Amino acid sequence: MSNNEDTSTTDNPIVQHQKLPASVYLVGALTQFALGMHSPFLNTYLLDMGANYAELGAFRSVGNIAPTILQPVWGASSDKVGRTKAFVAFGTMTGLFMVLLFLWAETPIHMIIMYGIQSVLFSIQIPTWQSLIGGLMGEKNRGDELGRLGTVVNVASLIATLASGFIAGFPMLIPAIRGGLGDLGFILFPSVEVWREAYYIPFYITALIGIAASLLSLKIQDRPRDMRERRKFPPMLELLSKPGDFRRFSFVAVFFSFAMSMSWPYFIVVQRDWLGNTLFEIAIASAVMTISIVVFTVPFGKLSDRVGRKPLILLGRGLLFLIPMMYALSMPISDFLNIPGVWVIYTANILAGFTVASSANAITAYIYDIAPEEERGAHLAVYNTFTGIILLLGSLIAGFVGEALVPIIGSYMAVFWMLMISSILRFFGSFFYLLIREPRTYSSSLWNELRLLVPNRRHDADALRQH
Repeated sequence: MSNNEDTSTTDNPIVQHQKLPASVYLVGALTQFALGMHSPFLNTYLLDMGANYAELGAFRSVGNIAPTILQPVWGASSDKVGRTKAFVAFGTMTGLFMVLLFLWAETPIHMIIMYGIQSVLFSIQIPTWQSLIGGLMGEKNRGDELGRLGTVVNVASLIATLASGFIAGFPMLIPAIRGGLGDLGFILFPSVEVWREAYYIPFYITALIGIAASLLSLKIQDRPRDMRERRKFPPMLELLSKPGDFRRFSFVAVFFSFAMSMSWPYFIVVQRDWLGNTLFEIAIASAVMTISIVVFTVPFGKLSDRVGRKPLILLGRGLLFLIPMMYALSMPISDFLNIPGVWVIYTANILAGFTVASSANAITAYIYDIAPEEERGAHLAVYNTFTGIILLLGSLIAGFVGEALVPIIGSYMAVFWMLMISSILRFFGSFFYLLIREPRTYSSSLWNELRLLVPNRRHDADALRQH
């Protein structure tokens, strides 16, 4: 009887093409707006605090591992308990409110510790949110729905980042607000270093929006669960030791994830130290990447539903090696073309947005495709944790190696070679994604879709159909 019910549910076109409710878009947009207000500037905040390369690497490592180390617990717990919204609300509120405490970090070490705590708290939200939305959309249009949601939340992030960078361009804003509020102003905005005051408003807004997003998340109408069904609590070792597509995909990601994270501590060094970019220019760099993601996310989401996840993962991962190379060569390129170096960074970030739009949602959709429906949260969390450990090692090792190279070859060449090594390893690591397998067949292929973009090809295809 249950088999017949499962089949009828699977064959139901309404279930297959179910769309995400408006409340999901609102909560996702608010959450991403809060992240966009502060996240692009955290590395700058740490660098302005006087962090060295090892501390930058440690900071990125904490950001990689802390949000993922407990994700299997949160993901599997939400699957087991069935109260996903409560996990989402708690993680959103505590994780984003914690950002406010960054204002009182006195040293890079203090900041790293606070960032680790904040990341652990926000890690409650990540897999449970993915599990929540995964149960609210149909299988056939999953890539399209993820693309639409990605567009909305990235537009929210874009607006927030530009606003935050614009605010930073007015150093007299905080003193004016402080004076206008009287005694309350000195309580809310105590006098600190001038560079630190630029972060007051973005961090405050992050905390307030986080509270609003967490409360609204409780209003989302989650799909009813059969609580009589016993839900397992799959540990990471069990999922990674079980032969199948999930284990293959997780291990394929190891080499590339390590190579990818090696360059992360040094992007901000190029922007801030090499090129002397302002906070507003850094905001623009983040914004153009977001715009690129927004432009390509929906088309790639729809495309993945037609051609499969693997081709788009290969496309995105295959081009990512160019980003650290462009950062490393930003000064020579700017001199050769006689353009400001920041324009090279903008171009690199536009390309980065293209690769993220191609691969990020395709990876999430791929895991949705290969994981059992009742364990999607756990599978996503295990994947994020496993790759997060690799990302931790990449950023941490790269930071210490770069710092060790400074006395030998100088700070400029140390950063240059760490970026180039990351680029080379990314290039070779992308070929490992050829090993993954699609769980089902698709109606088209990436090559056929590209051929249809050529007008003559369309005419040839129509002629062949007529004959």
